[in-house]
Amino acid sequence: MTIDERITQFENVVRSGSADEMAFFSLGSAYYDGGRYADAGPAFQRVLALNPQHSMAHLMLGRTQLQTGHRDLAIETLKNGLIIAHRRGDLKPRNEMADELRKLGVEPPNPDARGAATAGAAAGGTPGFACSRCGGGSPLKERPFKGALGEKVLARVCSSCWQEWIRMGTKVINELRLPMYDPQAQEMYDRHMKEFLGLTD
Repeated sequence: MTIDERITQFENVVRSGSADEMAFFSLGSAYYDGGRYADAGPAFQRVLALNPQHSMAHLMLGRTQLQTGHRDLAIETLKNGLIIAHRRGDLKPRNEMADELRKLGVEPPNPDARGAATAGAAAGGTPGFACSRCGGGSPLKERPFKGALGEKVLARVCSSCWQEWIRMGTKVINELRLPMYDPQAQEMYDRHMKEFLGLTD
């Protein structure tokens, strides 16, 4: 079967409305193998929307973001994916994401050391509060925006990590050229935010 036939096959599955995460991952992989990186990215993002713990989708999305020139986003995707893969015991994608990061001149995160640092941060943070991203820190003083997601950020994200996301969020908007008046663009932005802040559960 040629790559174009593979793409057509999985496009038909997705159009049927019965697609699951496996179908979207297969479609994204076919797009990637065919050099259609702009199409592969949304397919892998759809996988992560359905299953945020899919470590191979993190790996492939990171590679796709590199192919489309979004280096900073790729680094964050690979870092988050490596931690998820480590927690799940997915050794192959974990090691491949570590290799990708090293190729970029970035030291891969050490999930074990991160856990120890998290415990220390929690001890020095606000009693009874544990940030979903770093495990410690001090909570935000007020809800950053309206809605259920804003309430979740207020309850689970520390002020330092929120400031980090504000900087990264600007890069997401600029690098992906997201028109924030478009509901689909807002959905993609929210997806990146939840992944960055550890709010995917």
